[in-house]
Amino acid sequence: MSARLRFEVTRVLAVSNDDVWSVLGDFGTEHRWSKTLVHCERDTPDVRVGTARSCRLPRPLMGRTQVREVLTEFQPGRALAYRLEGPAGPFVSAASRWSTTREGAATAVTVEGYFEPRNWAARALLWPLVRPFLRRLTRRVLRELETFVIATCTQTGLA
Repeated sequence: MSARLRFEVTRVLAVSNDDVWSVLGDFGTEHRWSKTLVHCERDTPDVRVGTARSCRLPRPLMGRTQVREVLTEFQPGRALAYRLEGPAGPFVSAASRWSTTREGAATAVTVEGYFEPRNWAARALLWPLVRPFLRRLTRRVLRELETFVIATCTQTGLA
């Protein structure tokens, strides 16, 4: 059995892949479209592997009110991945990967979350509770992304 725990959520957004990436690819500005973040800043003017973003959360999540995440993969139009610096509650490490695929005029966005539990109790007792929570939260974030992309692209004439 792998030490790493995983969840995945996919949602088809009624927007083009280019429009999704005009927002998703601007790593470090997610507070503009997600209520799960109060404010984010990145440590580089451009986005590339190694870029870090620091974000404040509206309320504690897994024992944290601030997070720092570092890009480990960046393929504009296809995928980005990042890892959390430091632990997340009962997990020694956490990471996420966002990928997109064109579905005609729409875009399927898949978010994968990876967590390494501190011990067997985190795996056996907490993961069955945490996983559904994270899936619900991710579904909400994907709805927020779609709403923002539609509004932004309509205002700028991209849609």
